[in-house]
Amino acid sequence: MKKRVKLEEIKRLFEAYEKLTVKELKSYTNQAERTIRDYLKILIEEGLVVAVGQTNRRYYQRNYAIDEKPIVVMVLQNGVEVGTLSFTYAKGYLFSYSANFRVEKFPSLPNEVNSSYALFSIFENLIPENRRRERLLLKDGKVLNALELLLELDNTHGSFDFVPLVSFVHEPKNEPNKIPNWRRIKQTILEQNGFVNLLEYELDIPLEALKGVTKSRELYSSLSGYQHKIDVNLDHERKKITRVKKENGELAHYLLKPYASDRRIKHTPYLALNEHLFMSFAKNELRLDVPFTAVLLGQNRDFYFLVKRYDRYRGYKYHQYDFAQQLNIESEDKYDVSILSILEKFSQVVTDKKSYEDVYRFIIYASLIKHGDLHAKNIGLIEVGENRWALAPLYDIISTYAYEGKKSDDFGIVFDYNNPKKRKLSYQEYLQMATILKLGDSKAKSILKDTIKRFQVYFPSYIEATKVFEKELGYRHLLSKKLHFLYNQKNREFEKLGILKELGLRRLEV
Repeated sequence: MKKRVKLEEIKRLFEAYEKLTVKELKSYTNQAERTIRDYLKILIEEGLVVAVGQTNRRYYQRNYAIDEKPIVVMVLQNGVEVGTLSFTYAKGYLFSYSANFRVEKFPSLPNEVNSSYALFSIFENLIPENRRRERLLLKDGKVLNALELLLELDNTHGSFDFVPLVSFVHEPKNEPNKIPNWRRIKQTILEQNGFVNLLEYELDIPLEALKGVTKSRELYSSLSGYQHKIDVNLDHERKKITRVKKENGELAHYLLKPYASDRRIKHTPYLALNEHLFMSFAKNELRLDVPFTAVLLGQNRDFYFLVKRYDRYRGYKYHQYDFAQQLNIESEDKYDVSILSILEKFSQVVTDKKSYEDVYRFIIYASLIKHGDLHAKNIGLIEVGENRWALAPLYDIISTYAYEGKKSDDFGIVFDYNNPKKRKLSYQEYLQMATILKLGDSKAKSILKDTIKRFQVYFPSYIEATKVFEKELGYRHLLSKKLHFLYNQKNREFEKLGILKELGLRRLEV
């Protein structure tokens, strides 16, 4: 597979550059000259590349003659056709809106017909990342291109679906005005949970999938992101969690994250409990929109993480975009943005005042817990009705302090391109964020004070709950000790920065 992937990479280089020499290919790929020549020989034999010129002046070009037939895909939202997406090696990607498309155009696709030599970021960000993408790349001995990968997705975030144009059958679907308003039913969608929410349910899922070691394409979710996920549903009466049978048209309302392989567990133990804790705190103590979460005990003394989909309700799918899509960047560049650039885009797209306050509170919270993996893809927007956008419920919240200690950053991205810090924001920098969000100094100070105070008052009970839970299971007090250190360090840091004094608060320790 690695050989085919490398061949595909070289083929893409020829699609980006009109002509290339061996020396240029060597610099682009970091491969030995002999290896490059071997790859070129294969591509020439397959008729995909042609050699031009004599030996000392030879260069190579892409041959489009044998594969010029375009791949054309119908793009759907909630089953309604919104446009076609096509690909040819000569012209790259084209997206055209359907003639009956009447609502606001998608981020980064402003024209009736849009073209690009790379897959549009709004669609590229729907594809899983890293090894999960590699698993999807190879199908029946063939390396798929990005557009073909979209056809493999059966559970994107938001409401997009993709089907080959040749097999698309037009059927009347839900009109937008018939889809329940998300805000009116959000409590039903999000549900309630406390901490620690340990579900003692039977897992009707193959063990190799739960361990995260199987190479099967079918057992895992195709939802975007880095971690492996399994599409599941809950049967509360039978206390059973089952893998969704997608071939029967079943829609997943929950995701189960298997724990990492044994080798990686040594570096990130109790990741599920970590995520469950910090999402539960945001949900119950900060009153932010957060979906139901729970943990299940695994076979190696670690946990599985269960989270509810907040963009699903019965048979409906709600439109959602993350900020890699909003900022028109590819998923691999999700750390190459800034807090301020996200907030600036947020203020341009969102008009909902409550969302301004919520995203501000979330960024403050992220800095308190050292959310060192915060990036553009784990902040999103959801359509709440009538083409209005709000901060999407929070997800993928963890404290990297549990694994990196004092070396952990507060964010995975910089504060500002001109001020590339990732920790220890000043009081004025918190106010700077609020200004972008059109929050006055008085409101900003009130939210900042309230968020820090809630952390000071309520977080010790989460430390104690973790300690009790560890004791009940006979575990070492590994996570609870880290939480204890985090709490004390943040109190001292905010005192030293003068933030507590500005807000009329005092340092607390446990």
